[in-house]
Amino acid sequence: MIHSDNNYNNDRNEILFFSVWRNQYLLSEIQRHHRLYNENKKIVVNKSMDQLRYHPHRRYATRIEIEVDEPLKPYGQVIPYGTSELHFFEGYNKQIKAGDIPTTVTSLKFSENYTHPFDIKSVVPPSATNLELDLYLFSFNQTLKVGDLPKTCKYLYLGSYDQPLQPNVLPAHLKRLFLTTFNHPLSYGVLPESITNLIIFNQVVLPGTLPNSLTTLTFGYHFNQTVPPGTLPNNLKTLNFGIFFNQVVQPDSLPNSLTTLTFAHCFNQVVSLGALPNSLTTLTFGYSFNQVIPPGALPNNLTTLKFGYDFNQAILPDTLPNSLTTLTFSYAILPGSLPNSLTTLKFGIHFNQVVLPGTLPNNLTTLTFGHRFNQVVLPNSLPNSLTTLTFGYSFNQVLLSDSLPNSLTTLTFGNHFNQVVLPGTLPNSLTTLTFGYYFNQVVLLGTLPNNLTTLTFGHRFNQVVLPGSLPNSLTTLTFGADFNQVLPSDLKDYLVIQKKL
Repeated sequence: MIHSDNNYNNDRNEILFFSVWRNQYLLSEIQRHHRLYNENKKIVVNKSMDQLRYHPHRRYATRIEIEVDEPLKPYGQVIPYGTSELHFFEGYNKQIKAGDIPTTVTSLKFSENYTHPFDIKSVVPPSATNLELDLYLFSFNQTLKVGDLPKTCKYLYLGSYDQPLQPNVLPAHLKRLFLTTFNHPLSYGVLPESITNLIIFNQVVLPGTLPNSLTTLTFGYHFNQTVPPGTLPNNLKTLNFGIFFNQVVQPDSLPNSLTTLTFAHCFNQVVSLGALPNSLTTLTFGYSFNQVIPPGALPNNLTTLKFGYDFNQAILPDTLPNSLTTLTFSYAILPGSLPNSLTTLKFGIHFNQVVLPGTLPNNLTTLTFGHRFNQVVLPNSLPNSLTTLTFGYSFNQVLLSDSLPNSLTTLTFGNHFNQVVLPGTLPNSLTTLTFGYYFNQVVLLGTLPNNLTTLTFGHRFNQVVLPGSLPNSLTTLTFGADFNQVLPSDLKDYLVIQKKL
């Protein structure tokens, strides 16, 4: 009986041992394969196709980038099964044959240098119709026929395509279509009702040709056609006009669903009352825009407004809506012209005028001066709500007492600032201070506020750091490449000191 029990216990121990061994072996194998996958999931072929042909772990690859101009030989065997992303970059320009691309590929990209014609149905395997295919065809310019494109293609980029499109050629589930050089009229039914994002051409767009599913529309560089009322679909949210667009925007031509509107470089037309829908929240004018905006022309829900470099018109009181929170522009501002709702103000490259007390709104939290600003900051000209202040490249003025508000936490000087900062000038609320490239002045005792945690000096700073000049609150101190001074011995151990090269 005892002998039988011993045999039973031995059998159980042996089973337990092999069970533990097997589990440990399986865990080790899983970890090994996981490591090999992470190390080899992307293969870049940039020297020779042999990098791919004889890669010891090619079966783990899911993304392959080919940059060499060598054929895929042996045909149908070079790209491993399991590859999901296949990108042919600028260096590749060899004929692709049927069967070269495995049925697992879902993202396929050819560069603009690929010049060989090919039959899409042969190159893209039929089984890809069961997959979501991202297809980039930069140089493709063959007439597309019904059935050429995979049925499940969701993203289609045709960089050089300039052939007429017929109804039912584009897949029924297509979401994003980029036709950057396409320049043919669109007829009704060409664009499927699934499209949400579209980039097109320089042709008149007829009412009814754009699908109601469209939410983002970008016109190409050369588009310069009028957009009559009823042309744009009612669900459109984002509209971007190209560089050369310079047509009057007629009232009711933009749908009430629109939230973001961008005019590009050449646009310089009067914005009339009723031209912009009340749904608009973000409006950007391009470089050339320089028209007076009449009060009431900007919609009441606008939160972000950006003017281009050439805009130099006076903004009259009540022109900017009370909903506005972010504004970018370059020229003169009149007292009372900026709404109290404004929290972020960025002056453009040309702005260079004294900011008088009472000009900036009381709720402003972020203020950025542009490249050319170089004026004295007057006491009490910056609101007490301000927390972040950035000076541009040219600013090089002495800071006056009471010129910076006590609410300020972050202060950044531009490259040309090189003035002595006197004690009592910087507010105690300041936690982050950055000096620019040319700053090279001694930091006097009592200059830096007691709450400062981060201090950054620029490239040229190379002054002795006086004992006691750095506050105990400081946690991060950064010097530029020129700094070679001995630091005082009273610096705290927890202070992180680093050097930018």
